[in-house]
Amino acid sequence: MNVERLREIAQKTVDYALKQKVSQAQAVAFMVDNALTRFANSQIHQNVAQKTGGVSVKVVLDKRISTVQANTIEEKGIRAAVEQAVKIAKASSPNKDFKSLPESETWKPVRGAFDRQTAECTPKFRAERVREAIETAHSKSPKVAAVAGYLSTGCVGFAVANSLGVSAWAELSLAYMKTTVISREGESEGFGTAEQYSRRVEDIKPSALAEDAADKSVRSLHPVKVEPGEYEVVLSPLAVAVLLNYMGYVGFSARSYQDGQSFVKYFANQPVFDSKFNVVDDARNPKTLYAVPVDGEGVPKKLLELIANGTVSEKSICHNSFTASKEGKKSTGHALPPLGDYYGEMPLPYNMVMKPGDATVEEAIDETKNGIFVTIFHYVNPVEPTKLILTGLTRDGTFLIEKGEITKPIVNMRFTDSMLSAFKEIPMIGKELVTLETSTVPMVKLKKLRFVGVSAY
Repeated sequence: MNVERLREIAQKTVDYALKQKVSQAQAVAFMVDNALTRFANSQIHQNVAQKTGGVSVKVVLDKRISTVQANTIEEKGIRAAVEQAVKIAKASSPNKDFKSLPESETWKPVRGAFDRQTAECTPKFRAERVREAIETAHSKSPKVAAVAGYLSTGCVGFAVANSLGVSAWAELSLAYMKTTVISREGESEGFGTAEQYSRRVEDIKPSALAEDAADKSVRSLHPVKVEPGEYEVVLSPLAVAVLLNYMGYVGFSARSYQDGQSFVKYFANQPVFDSKFNVVDDARNPKTLYAVPVDGEGVPKKLLELIANGTVSEKSICHNSFTASKEGKKSTGHALPPLGDYYGEMPLPYNMVMKPGDATVEEAIDETKNGIFVTIFHYVNPVEPTKLILTGLTRDGTFLIEKGEITKPIVNMRFTDSMLSAFKEIPMIGKELVTLETSTVPMVKLKKLRFVGVSAY
């Protein structure tokens, strides 16, 4: 759908809401067009395409607020959603913290966010790329038993209008591929994974992903168990991204901060991390995936410094208009658009960029005497968010490093540690930034990470 049509729908929705005598109104019209080719056991087994759209309507009656989402762009359904929102607002209690919807600000589109080839990518194109990945993985070694994963392409668009003059929109294309390779030798199984994200499907390199995943998979055969304890770790960008995403979720959202659950509230203006650790949230950086000029309320996206030379502050907190008004501040442009996310109205950083260093993975391994290489973490959960304690498991390629060399695969380990401790000393940071879903990161070597147990597999 043309974004101009979304703009028209959003504005008409606001106009109709105002006719219902509301104080303020906001509408976000959106469309998500996604196609996915999934493969397992080294063959394609699913090709699906889905187009979803709708309008999220917010109405304000004095300080009584309600939000209703209509999963339709038909006028009849949208009007019914507006009327339902008004009924709910009338029955709601006033929200004393609400001040106003955001006012209109000047914004500029992000160049290069939309690629037509990616948005209109065909099943045949994806199938050819999947075949390339499968053939590459199997050519790596006769021990490769199966290749699985998916290749997804599509586009999203949304338009925001409100009764205070906001009229803003965004459109971008998305492509991402994940490849997991399973190897077998005797009774042993090895696993390896690789992922790539881009706004251009032509940037996705199936052969490189498959080769990387297959290499880790074959090398993961016959893992040994190592004792839990503190180890030096070399983290691939995939592993770094997982940890950084959880930092963003539990630490830099105004919802967490105002609820007293953010570590920033208790460690503001203190050098809690290594001075080399620098992270910003910047949707206009060309390396980020979700390159949008405005947030879900139509507020222009701007660079926000999350971690500066290892230090955080209250200025690191991501706000939407509601959380900002509770503190007498302006939104930082972090309201999420209603594109099926499960965070609701929780403001979050989703364009995090970590400052690179000058090292390579090989150099980091060479400088590690007794450590662990981690490809990726999974099943990560916060244990104590105020101290940034996380727990999770390694997966799909975990190796022991001894005297500067990767010597053997190890059984997956569980870590439980405070990221305030883990990122306190960062001996090396990679010079190459890798674009992942909500963060763009390098590899990182940490002086220590606490592993508390060995997985059953």
